[in-house]
Amino acid sequence: MEAQIEEVRQIAIHNIVAFTASNSEFFHIFLKNAKSLCKDLKALVKDEEVIAHDALRSLINLSGESSVCVELDDETFIKYLIFNIIISKTNILADLGCMLLSNMSKNDSIATKILNLTGKPIKDLTEASTAVGQLADIFLKGTDKGYNPQCNYDFLASVFATLAMLPQGRTLLFTKGDNGLSPLSKIVCFTEHPSLIRRGGVITTIKNAGFSVENHPALLDESDINVLPYILLPLCGPEEFDIDDMEGMPEDIQLLPPTKTREADAHLRETLLEGLILLTATYEGRQYLREKKTYPVIQKMHMAETEERVQDVAEQIVNMLMRDEGAEIEEIEDVKTTTTAAAAVPDDDDEDAITEV
Repeated sequence: MEAQIEEVRQIAIHNIVAFTASNSEFFHIFLKNAKSLCKDLKALVKDEEVIAHDALRSLINLSGESSVCVELDDETFIKYLIFNIIISKTNILADLGCMLLSNMSKNDSIATKILNLTGKPIKDLTEASTAVGQLADIFLKGTDKGYNPQCNYDFLASVFATLAMLPQGRTLLFTKGDNGLSPLSKIVCFTEHPSLIRRGGVITTIKNAGFSVENHPALLDESDINVLPYILLPLCGPEEFDIDDMEGMPEDIQLLPPTKTREADAHLRETLLEGLILLTATYEGRQYLREKKTYPVIQKMHMAETEERVQDVAEQIVNMLMRDEGAEIEEIEDVKTTTTAAAAVPDDDDEDAITEV
């Protein structure tokens, strides 16, 4: 009898998934009944694997709506999603969990709950006790299915990007653990990853982290986060630099092969440049960018750029680096009006895109 009941649940939830897509003619009915529906779907997420799979897909499709996120603003459910589904070496639904968390984190109340969550360190994965620290470790170790053979955790990049919009999120991303490493230092290396979701989220996280001006020394410190090479490398193409220009450049961008390609996504090129603009907010930041020969990189990138809006941002960086430092200047105000925090991974022209499955 129990097997028959389970089969009925499987059939029912499988049929429901198609109706939860935003283009479904029945979508409004689900929103109208969000309270009772989300209660049932959250319970089904803890059910047998096949049922939980379709329950997660349904919640992913619905979680772009604020009325649904209100019902998902549930600390018990958020804990289960992170600690029982995402941070699991054997749960094959971890990637769906990351997609759902990506959508949910756009709700400020849910984002705050994520930032406040703590858990026990996990052997062979993480020594961190904060949820953000643990997510950063699984994002690093789980890339290309290196931790869970069924999951790649790419959508966590979008979670970090969204959390970095909040001051508390930026503080936590910069906070070092017992091993002397911050969560941000573990994720910045993916700005050239083949996955648009992963590299896009990381690039956006770097930009949003740049609003924490007090942490710019850590961002630029070569013995700490050392973010500059990870920003400049995607902006480099196959062009060669003059010997004089290469002196002082980060080693990673010297003598690049003729097969080197520049970031293909115009929005991400723009985001990388906006991250650089934020790093010019202080005199020390501008001096460091000059010493590391950032100007020649931007110059060659600008010459190859075809998008006018991206060219404009590149020109702003040149103006900041070539400015007369002898004149009285306003530090951070120059960049505050130039760029604003971005929410998660760009999807074509929509940087606030909600994931659906």
